[in-house]
Amino acid sequence: MISIHIDSMVLFKLMKKAAFAIIVLLVLPFQSVFGATYSDSVYSFLRGYRSEMRGDYNDAMENYLRVQKDNPRSSDIKAALASLYVKKGNFTQAEALLNEAIEINPENRTALMFLAGINASKGVTYKAKSLYEKCIELDPEDTEAYMYLGSVYISEKKYQEALVIYEKILAYDDDNIIALYYIGRLYGEIKDYGKAKTYLNKVIEIKPNFDPAIIDLGTISEIEGNLPRAIEYYQTVITHDPGNKKARSRLAAIFIQQKEYDKAIHTFEELSGIDRQDLSIRIRIGLLHYEKGRYDEAIREFNLVLASKPENHTVRIYLAMSWREKGDIKKALEELNRIDPKTEEFLIAIKQMTLIYIKSGTIDEGIAVISRYLPEMEKKPELYILISMLYEEKGDFASGIKALEEARKIDPRNLEVLYQIGMLHEKKGESDTALSIMNDVLLIDPDYPNALNFIGYSWAEKGIRLDEAETMIKKALVKRPDDGYILDSLGWVYYKKGDFKAALQEILKASQLMPEDPTIQEHLGDVHAALNDFTKALLHYERSFQLEKDPTKKTAIEQKLKAIKEKK
Repeated sequence: MISIHIDSMVLFKLMKKAAFAIIVLLVLPFQSVFGATYSDSVYSFLRGYRSEMRGDYNDAMENYLRVQKDNPRSSDIKAALASLYVKKGNFTQAEALLNEAIEINPENRTALMFLAGINASKGVTYKAKSLYEKCIELDPEDTEAYMYLGSVYISEKKYQEALVIYEKILAYDDDNIIALYYIGRLYGEIKDYGKAKTYLNKVIEIKPNFDPAIIDLGTISEIEGNLPRAIEYYQTVITHDPGNKKARSRLAAIFIQQKEYDKAIHTFEELSGIDRQDLSIRIRIGLLHYEKGRYDEAIREFNLVLASKPENHTVRIYLAMSWREKGDIKKALEELNRIDPKTEEFLIAIKQMTLIYIKSGTIDEGIAVISRYLPEMEKKPELYILISMLYEEKGDFASGIKALEEARKIDPRNLEVLYQIGMLHEKKGESDTALSIMNDVLLIDPDYPNALNFIGYSWAEKGIRLDEAETMIKKALVKRPDDGYILDSLGWVYYKKGDFKAALQEILKASQLMPEDPTIQEHLGDVHAALNDFTKALLHYERSFQLEKDPTKKTAIEQKLKAIKEKK
């Protein structure tokens, strides 16, 4: 729900508060116990403190060590030295000094809090909790210790325990905004949104401009589906703080959800004005223009990002996609070829190239270009799969199988490779070989939905083993309940069994998911014909005929059209 984050590096927050307090603590002990060296010690400490504030940790260390030499039993100077070691990144030395300080004075709150912070940052939460609890034992109204103790429970995702801690603060300080705020967030985290809103609203009653609480109320409104109310909350924050990036980002996200892309773009433009260094905003603006089909604007935005970050390969892919949609295939390919083959994004780029070659009909060029990358990426089965797709597109199934067999040598258990080999054998007319390979797939993964569907549909087409086919296809649907192909297969099993009403129900679901698939439209025609609804059968056969590209299949559909027209 709401991401709760309290900085685990508590010690750094404690250092500033602790440093000057230590000066005060040093005065009386030194004055009464070390009378002769008191002024020298205080002078050295103040000089060290000034150096520490300037960031001159070496000089600060010299002065603090001088004080410690004069006062070896001072718990407070050990805590001050520990603070400096933390700043220098030496947590081991800091921890040792803090343990010494606590051994000298078990009630040294500064040392206890510091050591708790170090343990919290290291993830040693049981020690951190014990030390915070010691501070609370010394002072039952130590709000800071309660706060940090609660943060440790949050880091452990023990939200109920954290709630108990923060509620203890309210027992003696019922208007403590921070405690109220985190209780509200915690109730949000455990999805008790009613109580979350109660506490967050109380925060706003006490401090109307407490924007974090208002943003959280907006987030809860989004979760509850009340987007207009969420928009009101975010706009309230923007009124208080025009530069609040989180509120503007959430507002833009709602506009995107509502498909109000122009409003989202306007909001992101305002965000960009606030933070011109955040290039992710320009990327989102570009993607929204792309979604709206405004490819020139998208190209402009992506080029702006690449001018500053030419190595951002993901944005270069977006740019190529924009050129492709604009119809400039050459520029699209130029951008994709600029992506380094050694990067993670290159495989995505190659996939985009493959789609371009298929869409533009330049299949042979695609095979030649992608094949050139094989020596650099010989252990990438994905490249062979893409090459096989290109061969499949041109109807050269044998060459497609040959490419996939090379991928199979690299990764013999690659299910996608095996499945595609089976599919190409089927298209080549080698159904028995295809079924054998699909069974090999199921030996590796008995739940692989594509292979289950293939075998089940193959049996249904032949009108054999229909009960087994139904079982296999239903098993595939468990994995992919919204897969149009699998739903169509189940409908086809019912059709073959003679249960035409059940068949119609499943194939209609498939058609809603995949309205442009010619086979699904043909199946709808078959089912309606079986139900003697010849008008609808004719409608779907005509639709199938329009969508089908395979000449042989078109001829078969044409014969069904003639038969239906005769019956009408």
